Amino acid sequence: MILATILNSGLLLAQSSSKKAGLAFSNSNSNFSKPIASHFSDYSLKITELDFNTSAQEYVSCMYQNRLVVVSSRKVQTAKDKTSLLDQSEYKLLSFKKVNNSWVQPYLLAGVFTGKENHAGLTFSADETRVYYTKSSRHNPDVYQLFTAEKSNKHSNVWVNSKAIAITSTIYSIENPHLTSDGNTLYFSSDMPGGYGGYDLYKAQVLKTGKLGNIVNLGPKINTSSDENFPSITENKSQLFFASNTRGGFGGFDLYQAFMQGADYSKPLNLGEGINSKYDEFALFTQDGTNGYFSSNKNSLSKKMNIYSFAKQ
Repeated sequence: MILATILNSGLLLAQSSSKKAGLAFSNSNSNFSKPIASHFSDYSLKITELDFNTSAQEYVSCMYQNRLVVVSSRKVQTAKDKTSLLDQSEYKLLSFKKVNNSWVQPYLLAGVFTGKENHAGLTFSADETRVYYTKSSRHNPDVYQLFTAEKSNKHSNVWVNSKAIAITSTIYSIENPHLTSDGNTLYFSSDMPGGYGGYDLYKAQVLKTGKLGNIVNLGPKINTSSDENFPSITENKSQLFFASNTRGGFGGFDLYQAFMQGADYSKPLNLGEGINSKYDEFALFTQDGTNGYFSSNKNSLSKKMNIYSFAKQ
């Protein structure tokens, strides 16, 4: 499992050059011709390390109720439950709110997002009535599975009808799901059989029932024999951002940008050394492609994954 390798050991997952066989999925063809947005190299960025970072491992996943949802290994003490520090899983979901330009004390996402399992990336529909989330079991911690749930009509912030998605397996991981703004397509990363090696990026049609329809590998223009993970799509569906440890980057995992026109993708472009470094950068989240958040272990003092903001200047 790629996250455990980076976060727990600080080492990169070894690159896989063997093409897996097994499940057969269609590939996305790319005849992309014209960029429809500016590349990061076209303007300077202001990069800021967020002041709520701690000695824990943390990375951004999504926005929920105008709050930043972070996957974190920090321990969170609640006022009502004095034993929560002992009962918490290693990785959990924290929600951060910004008030008057300051981040306030986070709260732990409750319900289906808690338990003894480690939780990781998740994504909400635009109306915040459906969620896709991932977690691993204690007896199989290296494999993350994909689940979906619906918001209760009777109780606020209560999620019901939690179900494992049919493509979920105990053999391969499904990680870091991301819904498009229209809710019609779910992007994710997986090392399922049939890919180009390591982790690949996929997309799937989202049905009205919450189940997934046709699964499409994004193809060799996006995926490589290395690892591609942490997909993120801008609200206007014009840009795809993701992390990869393919050769030719600055080192470790780098963040990349590809322009989109329907089902076509441009050749991915490295975001450059303004964001990337010789260390690991991943989990970029942006709504408009010009400002957002990402995570990196570039801080030489902490040597942990910390969260940074970026903004066009």
